[in-house]
Order: sequence, then structure tokens, then C-alpha cells
Amino acid sequence: MLFRCSFFLIAFLFTSCSSPKESDIIFEDFEKANFDNWEIQGVTFYKPSQLDSIDENIKNVQGKYFAFSNFIGSGKSYNQGKLVSRSFVIKRDFIHLLIAGGHHETRECVNLIVNNKVVRVATGSNDNVLRKISWDVSDMQGQNAVLEIVDAMATEYERNSLAYIIVDNILFSDYNFTKEEVFENFESGTYNNWKVEGDAFEVPRDRTNIYYPITANGFKGKYFAFSFGETHDTKQGKLTSSPFKIKYDRIKFLIGGGNHQEKTCVNLIVNDSVVFSEVGQNDGQMRWHHWNVDPFVGSIAKIEIVDHHSGDWGHVMVDDIIFYNKPIDFRLLYYLGIGVFFLGVIFYLNKRSKFKWKSNSKFNGSEEELEKFNTLKEYIENSKIYIEQNLSIHEIVKNSGISEVDINLLFENVGNTSLSNYINFLRVEEFKRQLKDPANAAYTMMYLAEKSGFNSKTSFYRVFKSVTKRTPSEYKKSLHQNH
Repeated sequence: MLFRCSFFLIAFLFTSCSSPKESDIIFEDFEKANFDNWEIQGVTFYKPSQLDSIDENIKNVQGKYFAFSNFIGSGKSYNQGKLVSRSFVIKRDFIHLLIAGGHHETRECVNLIVNNKVVRVATGSNDNVLRKISWDVSDMQGQNAVLEIVDAMATEYERNSLAYIIVDNILFSDYNFTKEEVFENFESGTYNNWKVEGDAFEVPRDRTNIYYPITANGFKGKYFAFSFGETHDTKQGKLTSSPFKIKYDRIKFLIGGGNHQEKTCVNLIVNDSVVFSEVGQNDGQMRWHHWNVDPFVGSIAKIEIVDHHSGDWGHVMVDDIIFYNKPIDFRLLYYLGIGVFFLGVIFYLNKRSKFKWKSNSKFNGSEEELEKFNTLKEYIENSKIYIEQNLSIHEIVKNSGISEVDINLLFENVGNTSLSNYINFLRVEEFKRQLKDPANAAYTMMYLAEKSGFNSKTSFYRVFKSVTKRTPSEYKKSLHQNH
């Protein structure tokens, strides 16, 4: 009974603390090149602008289009107007946006309107740099709201303020902005910060110097790294960054081009080993990819952008390499505090041997239960669902057709263990297989552990030693001794 209670508590904490917040909502990024979702008032907002159609040097634009109130035509910035969004219900804790232009909280601004009142205001900094603004709207959940983008400024009124406003990328999120550092966005138009090998990487490309028939999409700003040149995919080469110390727990970047492992890719190098690698999808679309580099914080690393393929899709395109920290969900601390206390009590009272699931233990169930238990184990093993780092018991319920209660009872009564112990056992066995595979010789043990389903270095070492009675390093050393 005590064991069963402990399992259900662990399951509750697992599902409560691992359930993700709701996904972000892109309310407006203006990439449709129109203001169809907005009411246009006045004459200053005609249609979304793009960088190559205006004279101003605007920085940090996301995507291709943005809202810009500098009316092109008679009057120019003397004209005034407003964009009013469609009504929406506030369902996230934060509203994020990028804003630049004039600094005036009533005449050059973005307003959040709730119950016909301005409850939040953002304005520019009298320059053309789009900066991130974040509003905490957690106290307004469920209320109807609208956004206004306002240009009510004329140069005669206030000569110390730019007479236009620039807005991009309005996002609804459960997360506040994370701390970020742009490592490379290639906006210098050169590869001066990189060691260039071969002749595939001539200069960073923009939309005006891409060779036919390639069309690149999804890059940020003006320039990006691209190995497709005048001779198309024939040339090869590599860009290698200067060494840097990993200070953040995440790295993200945009990548497109060829889907050729180890040949058209971006690599993270730590201690002369490739610990992460990513490729494109054989198209011209750049997509975001994220690496969890928490195990390597404090290490010295390099980034490689590689083109070692001259056949079809023998090129790679990369932009916006950014270091950042994953936001902390402080609301989980409550559950974690309770969990630590009760788990301490449970494991003090319940000193069963750990991670023993094989059928050499006493069998307490019926033949029908044994058959059901073996079918369940076969599904878990064959589907390899255990390699999912944030595995929930609900996924097993959904795919096996066995209720959560029955799964727990089968492992307790028939297997004489728990589902979590069994999952950890399979993850350890998967790690052993990965470590023995010669193709993985260049990867670190932590990288292989994450591929096997472990989500932290601490839990990996603890579980591995509990199962094998050895540390991962001792086990790896024994493999070399046997050979």
C-alpha cells in the first residue's frame, strides 16, 4: 500500500511539474504584407513596409515586413494615423513586441486597451532600433482587449522626437523574455569573425546576391551565411568560429539547405568532439533549432558551419546564432518543494530495492495479468517511448489502451516494481547500446544520455549507478578494458 501511494505521488508530481505552459501565440508579425486584421485610421499607415523599400536603416527587424507609420507620398511623416487591432481575449501572462521610432507616450506609442482604458503603453527610443518590450498582463486574464499603434506626431509639435513609429512581432506568451546574446547574425556583411576554409563561403548573402535557382526564406535582418555560389553546389568549405566559453544553457539558430548528416550541417564542438549537429531539410526555408547545452556550461566551445557535399542540395544556410537561458517557471517551485518533502518521507519509510523489474521476483498476479503485463512491456520497448525526456504516463495510456490505474497495478503486482523504475532501466540499457556503437565515438556521454531519455546530468548519474552499481565513467572504462 505504501509503495502504491508513493508511486501515485510521484506520478502526480511528474505530470504536474513537467506539463508545459501553453504555446506562444503570434498575434501579428505583418508577414501577410497587409493590415487586413487592423482598422486603419488616418493616412499614415498604408501597408506593411520592408527594408529595401525605405530609406531608414532599421535594425532588428524580424522576418520581412513590419508596421511603419512614415507614410510614403505627399506629406510624409507629417501625416498621422492609427492602427486598431481586432478584439482578443487575454489568455497568456505576457504580451511581447518590438518597437522603435519616436519617444512619446501619447503621440508615438503602442497602447493596450482594456474596458476602454489604456492599461499599458510602449514607445520608441528616438532611433531606428527595434527593441523588445514586455508587458505582464497576468492580472488581466480572461478580459477583452485591443491594441493601438499610434502616430499622432508632427515634426512641428515636438522636434526632439522622431515623427514615426515602427512595430514588429507582437507575441502572446506565458514566458517573460529570456536573457539573450547574439553571437552572430552576419549583419557586418563579412566573415571576419570566422576562420574560412575552402571556397564555398565567399561572402554573406542577402536577397540581392543569391544565385538562381535558390530562394532563401526565414532569415533575419539582411545577411546570412550561405555556401551556394555562382557554381551552385560544386564548391565545398567550412566556417569555424572563434572559441567561446559557454555561459548560457541554450543555443538557437536558423538553418536551411541540405539534409546531409556531417556534410551540410552546423556543429557544436566541445573538447574537440561534436556534441551537437543539425542539418537542413533539403529546401530553402531556414528554421529555428535549439540545443540544450546546460551540461557544457563553463566549457570552451566552437561552432562549425560545414559544406562538404557537392551533390544535390550540397549547400547550407545559417543565420542568427543566439545564446540564451531557458526561462524559469517559478510556479513549479511550489510543487517541487512539496515533492522534495514527501519524497524524503516516502523513501525513508519505503526501503525497497530499486530498479528490479525482471520476472525472477515473486509473481503475485493471474495468468491474464501476466499476459497483459508482457504486452505492455513489449509495447514500451518496441515503441522506444522511454527515450522521450518528458515522458508522461498519459502517453502510455493513450497508445497502449490500458488505464493509468491498471498500468500501475500491473507493475506493482506482476513486475514487483514501478513504471518509473522500468523506464529508467530501459534508458540505462539504451545508453549502453549508444555507448557501444562505434558511430557515436565522437559524442560525449551526456549527449548519449539525453538521446536515451535522461533530461539532466544529476538524474542520469544517479539512475545509472543504481542500476549498474557503477558510475558511467567506470562502465565506459570497463568497455575499453574488455577490448
